[in-house]
Amino acid sequence: MALSFTRTVAASALSIFAVSTFAQGNVDIGLFHNEGMLEVKVRPTAEFDGVFSSAVFTLRWDRNTDVSLGDAVVPEGTPINSRKSGQLREEGVFKYLVFAGFGFDALASTGASWEAGHEYTILQIPVTGSGAVELVNDEWTGILTNNADYFVSLGGHDKTGVIYKSLATTTDLEGTVTIKPNPNEGLFQFSFISDEAIDIRVEVLNTLGQTTFSENLKNFVGSYVKEMDLTSMSEGIYYLKLTRGDKTSVHKIAYR
Repeated sequence: MALSFTRTVAASALSIFAVSTFAQGNVDIGLFHNEGMLEVKVRPTAEFDGVFSSAVFTLRWDRNTDVSLGDAVVPEGTPINSRKSGQLREEGVFKYLVFAGFGFDALASTGASWEAGHEYTILQIPVTGSGAVELVNDEWTGILTNNADYFVSLGGHDKTGVIYKSLATTTDLEGTVTIKPNPNEGLFQFSFISDEAIDIRVEVLNTLGQTTFSENLKNFVGSYVKEMDLTSMSEGIYYLKLTRGDKTSVHKIAYR
């Protein structure tokens, strides 16, 4: 009878724990840049002191930049140990690095707990070069064999939230505008970064002010990359004009 009672109490306690964990709110994730260091932060939507079981997230940057990431560091006291998963991979114009982490001890075991809406740094990554790094879910991360979309598990339950801040720039926004090659023979690529949602008008103009390419981006945030072919146009000087809200910048393109 005593053994049966003990098993019943244990089962009930496990059931309560499972229900409590299952009811736990989701966890959002963001990426920040702080003095040469990328910081990956999580933001719980509810209080939590259980086991941060696992996490997967992916960083992406333009392969044409000189951005380079160093060895990741897990801050002391972090409840999950994240490391890169696999090698640096390239797809199209981007480089990708996937990270995965696992945790086994409840925060409560060390007297710690998470507060709803607060940010907690789970990984720090040294970064050099000029450009931008993004924390993304995109077409590449969504491929089943890559298994690289953002994912979080608390107590063994899927508690994946949203990517609330995806972009971390290592230079000023004007410095993220690139045109390669430049000069060129009519074939080139240009790219730029927007670190906040804003309306942007993109134009390529000739010296007479005539538009050879234009696109309006609504509430755009992230990295923009465009392949251009001017070989059907006359050789000469062209201009990339970016209008972000009420600010305009112009960048020279030499087609020879």
